[in-house]
Amino acid sequence: MTVKSNRPESMRWETKVFIFLITSSCLFTTGICACFSSLLILADEDVREGLPQFGYSGPAEKCPQIPAGWVIAKENTFDKNLNLWPLGKNSDDYDITNLEMADGVLHYEVDALKGVYSRQFPKLDKNLWDFYLTAQIQKVSGPRDAKYGVIFRVRGEKQLFFSIRDSGSVRVAVHEYGGWQDPLFTGYSKYVNAGEINHLVVIAQGDTYTFCVNEYIVGSVKTTKYSWGKFGIGFGLDAGENAIFEIDNFNIYAPEE
Repeated sequence: MTVKSNRPESMRWETKVFIFLITSSCLFTTGICACFSSLLILADEDVREGLPQFGYSGPAEKCPQIPAGWVIAKENTFDKNLNLWPLGKNSDDYDITNLEMADGVLHYEVDALKGVYSRQFPKLDKNLWDFYLTAQIQKVSGPRDAKYGVIFRVRGEKQLFFSIRDSGSVRVAVHEYGGWQDPLFTGYSKYVNAGEINHLVVIAQGDTYTFCVNEYIVGSVKTTKYSWGKFGIGFGLDAGENAIFEIDNFNIYAPEE
């Protein structure tokens, strides 16, 4: 199932003035090439928004380990389709997708016909309150600003989407009431490895959520609004873009029942 994604908001006037000043400085001092490099950086959506720098805000904190006594509640190693992921090709007005399982990895190809939030869920899943979700995701090909990550607290159209981008952008977006709401957090992490396998972790304990990329914490929030739900994978692309992703070891741990 896919839904049309919201488009980035218009650039603020302060940012436009800043870009103009940088452009002028580049043309007179460092040359056109340096100027274009600065503009490309500023054109990044999350840089424009002036987001908090989680990855550089202090000493790096290691991601917590799976709590003692927690056991695996759902295992997805993708050697077999034990949890009934909806394999095969699918298409609608927003995208053309192909979900395959081969060589112990879940492959997902998306051709975006419009701006799209494309997601997939296994048919066999669990609703959990406290959990430790871990997954390995790699963008094999596709645009630099494609979003990719894991979805949790899924209850129909109500979903939380923890995504990364090759630029280092990290975000927990909230989808409910037919569209995107204010995110739980947005930020930047130096631990995102563009073009490589990225290990994502989401930990929910009580009202606290902790988010990790490649063994380091990139953000933490407290909220009692989202207390249970299922899990999946999600991707964001603009119209006309194509991307291929690989997912492995999508496993969920929880306190022993």
